[in-house]
Amino acid sequence: MRLGFDIFRRLDDGSPLWVAQVSSIAEAQARLEALRQYSPGRYFVRDAETGQYIAPGACEKSTGRLEQA
Repeated sequence: MRLGFDIFRRLDDGSPLWVAQVSSIAEAQARLEALRQYSPGRYFVRDAETGQYIAPGACEKSTGRLEQA
């Protein structure tokens, strides 16, 4: 069973604030779109299983490509 993906908001001081957990890249994309519309800010997604961060733009492309942050 996969652990899914965590969505964080980057605060002004640079620290992360956990926002949500989702089960897929597609769900992360939808959640990010909603978050950015209703609460603009800097968000990022982390694969909870590997600890890797989703490359900026990867959610929008739905590639699932990961890069170490």
